[in-house]
Amino acid sequence: MSKFLFAPALLVLAGPGGVHAGEKVLVPGDLPLTQSMVDEYCRYVAWCCPQAFAQAGGSQRLGQLVVNDWKNGDRARQRAVLAGLKWWREEFPKLGPPERERRSATPLRLPPGEDAELGARDQEAIHLGVLQQHHNARQQHIRALSNLQAEHHETMMLIIANMRPSGRYVYNPATGRYDRYVP
Repeated sequence: MSKFLFAPALLVLAGPGGVHAGEKVLVPGDLPLTQSMVDEYCRYVAWCCPQAFAQAGGSQRLGQLVVNDWKNGDRARQRAVLAGLKWWREEFPKLGPPERERRSATPLRLPPGEDAELGARDQEAIHLGVLQQHHNARQQHIRALSNLQAEHHETMMLIIANMRPSGRYVYNPATGRYDRYVP
C-alpha cells in the first residue's frame, strides 16, 4: 500500500519545479531552481523565439537571467518560466514534426494563459521583440532585392561587353583617320 502512495508523491516532486537525486541546485528554496530546469527552459526559448534568444546572448545569458529572477524572488517570472517548462515537457513531445515546423515558423508563441501573467514591462519587451523581428525581416528583404539588382547589373554589363565588336579601328596616316578595321 505504501508503494502506491509513494509513486504520486514522486510524480509531484518530478514536476516542472521538482528536484531529482543528484541534480545541481542553482537556487535553493521552497521552489528550487535546478540546472536541468534552466537547460530545458533555454531549449524552449531557443525553439519558440530563436532571434530573441540569440539577441539575449544565448543559453548562458538567458540562464543567468532566470537564476537572477529566482534569486530576486520574482514570482511572476518564476510562474512564467514554470509555465514554459510545463508546456515544453508536456505539450511539445505530443507535437508531430509538421506541427513543430509550422509552430517554429510563427514568431513568439506563449503557452496559453502565460500572457495574462506577464507584467507591463514584459509585454513591452515582447512587443519590442516582435517589432525587431519585423524590422530584421524587412532589412533582409531589402538586402535580397539589392543583391538581385546588383546581379542584374552585372549580367547586363556582361551582355554589353559580349555585344561590342572584338576588333579595333587603326589609324591610317594617309587619310589621317581611324578608318581601317582590324579584327
